[in-house]
Amino acid sequence: MVRLKWRTFYTFMLVVTCILSAGQSEDEIYRRGMEAYQNEQWSLAIQEFESILRRGYQAEVLYYNLGNAYYRGGDVAGAVWAYEKALKLNPNDADARYNLVLANLRVEDRIDIPEIPFYIRLYRGMRESFTPAEWIRWVSIVLLVTGLLFALSRFLQRRWLAWPVLPGTIAAVLIFLFALDSIITTSRTREGIIYSPAVTVYSAPSERSTKLFELHEGLKVTILEQSEGWYQIELIDGKSGWMLSDQLRSL
Repeated sequence: MVRLKWRTFYTFMLVVTCILSAGQSEDEIYRRGMEAYQNEQWSLAIQEFESILRRGYQAEVLYYNLGNAYYRGGDVAGAVWAYEKALKLNPNDADARYNLVLANLRVEDRIDIPEIPFYIRLYRGMRESFTPAEWIRWVSIVLLVTGLLFALSRFLQRRWLAWPVLPGTIAAVLIFLFALDSIITTSRTREGIIYSPAVTVYSAPSERSTKLFELHEGLKVTILEQSEGWYQIELIDGKSGWMLSDQLRSL
């Protein structure tokens, strides 16, 4: 069920009101967007939320409610893009993930995902459960606790306090490896959402080249390379080709 997030509304308000800017404040624009949404004025709500993004501000709740407005307005591509952006900021957002599944049901293209071993799926699921910043935060927390226990064991001369030091160090190393892999994967992987009703994919960055296949709005693709006015994209089944860059919205 697509619904607004009111729990985080006031958090968002607190953040944006702390930032000084010329003209109308972001919180006022956001309030107008929320009012428009409540009045089922989907286009106006989208306009207000997108105007905040153009000012350079990002927030999970902003992307989430923008996705809801796009979904209610029948814009599949916009809904998928916004929910994906919300999940990039918070991979554990169950509401955004659920709504993304609903939006993807309206995507015309259906691509069979190649079967991968369960342990790889398990590892990827664990890695993507936190953002790179959150993984680094966990490393810091584990190291801090381990260091404090070690210092207390020396100061109080209680050896039993030091027993978690070795497991804590091992845990910190493992979490650091997750963090490192997450950082590398995030920095190397560029993705985007098809934003045109129908897109022709070519064998080269030219409309004179061979037409390979056609894609439709809302499909997420990986961006391999960029040329002037063109993206080389890859699908999850391994197919690749070139498409016009203005037909895709980068994540």
